[in-house]
Amino acid sequence: EQTLAQSSKLAVLGEMSAAVSHELNQPLAAMKTYLAGARLIIQRKRPEEALASFQRIDDLIDRMGAITRQLKSYARKGSDAFEPFDVRDAVSSALAMMEPQLKARRVAISRTIPDHRAMILGDRLRLEQVIINLLRNALDATRGVKDPAVGILLAAGQTVSLTVRDNGPGIEDLDALFEPFYTTKQPGDGVGLGLAISSNIVTELGGRLTARNGSEGGAVFELVLPALDAPAAAAE
Repeated sequence: EQTLAQSSKLAVLGEMSAAVSHELNQPLAAMKTYLAGARLIIQRKRPEEALASFQRIDDLIDRMGAITRQLKSYARKGSDAFEPFDVRDAVSSALAMMEPQLKARRVAISRTIPDHRAMILGDRLRLEQVIINLLRNALDATRGVKDPAVGILLAAGQTVSLTVRDNGPGIEDLDALFEPFYTTKQPGDGVGLGLAISSNIVTELGGRLTARNGSEGGAVFELVLPALDAPAAAAE
């Protein structure tokens, strides 16, 4: 049993190695956008705004360090590293990460977030990676849409569910969607790892990630995770 568990862990580590490379591309792209903006702001002699951009770049560098440390942490502790956290915070961080791309593409974002906490037990950084992947997927899906729109719905009760929908063309092959290296993107736009990695992460967190086509068009992704009630989380 111990050998089987170790083999399983090594397989997951292999997937995570691919994930690390995949996920580092997102903060790198955001840093490039912020740096270009900072140069322009400096030329216009608005130093305070430039400093804000540099702070965001600094935050992104910290995130990249956290992503690389994550692999070491998992190798050492596995699921023992899970901690209670509020999914609302993970959603906010993911949206902040994707902000430059969303603004550049003029994507309309609608969000429905509860006033009360949405607590789960897990790895916040990895869940943020899932949300970023879903937002990136929605961004790519709406590339040819005149008025691109993405909706985010977070609900918390017996479970915590997060729904991300877009107004793109929808999904052609639902059965193959979460398979590694499956992609409908043009060469150079992605290798088809994002959704496969996301599905594995959600499964490891004890939840499930599903996809469907919306009744009015577009794609709908829903992830459902076991909720951690507020008293239990506070006791931690």
